[in-house]
Amino acid sequence: MSENPKQAQTRELLLQNGLELFNRQGYHGTGLKEILAAAGVPKGSFYHYFDSKEHFAVEIIHHYRALEFKRWESKIKGSEGDRLAEMRRCISTLIDEYDAQEQKVGCLIANLSGELAACSPYFRSAIQASSEEVLDLMEADFATAQQQGSVRRDLPPRALACLFWDAWQGAMLRMKVNRSTTPLRQVAELLFDNLLKAPHN
Repeated sequence: MSENPKQAQTRELLLQNGLELFNRQGYHGTGLKEILAAAGVPKGSFYHYFDSKEHFAVEIIHHYRALEFKRWESKIKGSEGDRLAEMRRCISTLIDEYDAQEQKVGCLIANLSGELAACSPYFRSAIQASSEEVLDLMEADFATAQQQGSVRRDLPPRALACLFWDAWQGAMLRMKVNRSTTPLRQVAELLFDNLLKAPHN
């Protein structure tokens, strides 16, 4: 049975408020009462959509991934220009957004990976699936950039995607510790201006 507009709106409200709280305070640091209060939703309505807080967290991971993919693809996929330059522009915009955050909360997937990956197979599977989809997306972008001649061809696109993702995740952790986006800017500069570029660029 499909949800009516009001039900869909309530579910979206819960997910969005839960996303913000989990990203700022962590899964274990956020109580169900706090989520309900932020969303202005009664407890009974929560259990209409989600079986448990654990189920809710997994749905938030899916929700966040869908939002980020939609935003990335809207900026990248319609572009006919240099794909590597477009990727760098999007990453720079993202860093600027993190810079505006007082607490430098960063990426939800990165945050929950550190907190929840070892907690249960349920969490680990959801986080791994989200990470793999990010890698799929980046692999396709690097493949396009290789065809355009702007990215090195001695490594497969998947390896380049893994290099970027792993370096980015490490820089995310340093950003939270340092309360500064400098690690992100350093990683972006090293990768885009040196390690990823084709030798003749």
